[in-house]
Amino acid sequence: MTELTFKVNLKGITSLECFKDASKDEIKVLVALAALGTESTTAEELADELGISKARVAAAIALFEESGVIERCETGIYAEVEYEFEPKKSESKSDSKLEVARSIRDNDLYEMNVELENIFEKTLEVREIERLTSLYTKKGLSIPYILTLTVHLKDVSQVLSVEKVVREATKLIDKGISTLEELEVYIKEKSEEVAGEMEMRHLLGIRGRTLTKTEREFFKKWLHDYGYSITIIGEAYDITVNATGDKSVSYMDKILTTWHEAGCTTLEECRAKVMMRKQENAKNVKNSGQKSKKNIEAETPKYTDFNSEDALLRALERSYGESD
Repeated sequence: MTELTFKVNLKGITSLECFKDASKDEIKVLVALAALGTESTTAEELADELGISKARVAAAIALFEESGVIERCETGIYAEVEYEFEPKKSESKSDSKLEVARSIRDNDLYEMNVELENIFEKTLEVREIERLTSLYTKKGLSIPYILTLTVHLKDVSQVLSVEKVVREATKLIDKGISTLEELEVYIKEKSEEVAGEMEMRHLLGIRGRTLTKTEREFFKKWLHDYGYSITIIGEAYDITVNATGDKSVSYMDKILTTWHEAGCTTLEECRAKVMMRKQENAKNVKNSGQKSKKNIEAETPKYTDFNSEDALLRALERSYGESD
């Protein structure tokens, strides 16, 4: 638990606009901090003492911090700092912070921001909170959607950032994926695609490099469009290597597309299709051989009907001209 240590100066408390909109719980948190003086406490302890949720405590601290009432030190705790209740010099920056605080309060986004900080495992900056809450206030995404997407990106990304969450959410909206149900379907398909790619890498021995665009397209078609299992794809792989001596994905695609167009959905049906093709080829070769034999026989002279006398007369005609 993070310790909170405050030294509050109540000078000029009426000079800030944030107090006009502050809720009863937020005022209770500020008064409690003022009463503590320099004693350390935690958000959990404050929540228990005041009888409110931890999220409400966090929201109150965010409100007064964003409006310039308190400031955060870069030490991981709240150090002993004297807070002057005076407006910030930069009015635009203060207005921006107040707008974020009002947005969180008006839309009841306290719990969402607490959960987001737990997922990111850090305290989010005002600019980061503003970008994330805008997914709800401006993009129209639900709180469960935003949290689910953030957890998913944390699971699949080496580095999670607010920018990545916002960018991915925008892409999904452009694709028409804007509800939690649609997002869950997308995540399931994406997870299956990643798992399928890993199996394909293992099957084809692809290591130490990224997949090519052609490979990704083929894998997606075989696994998702055709719905083929890794076993059926492995059968096509074995046939390809035996026929070409190479791991040609183009050759594999021709085999799998032939099976798909023939309506083959199981390994047995695919093997039956291969056997049928072999039998047809063997029959064609046999018929072709028989036809060639008949053609040769038709073109060969029949020496059994040979007339020696007639042949002699024809030879004499060629040698001496017309016969006497």
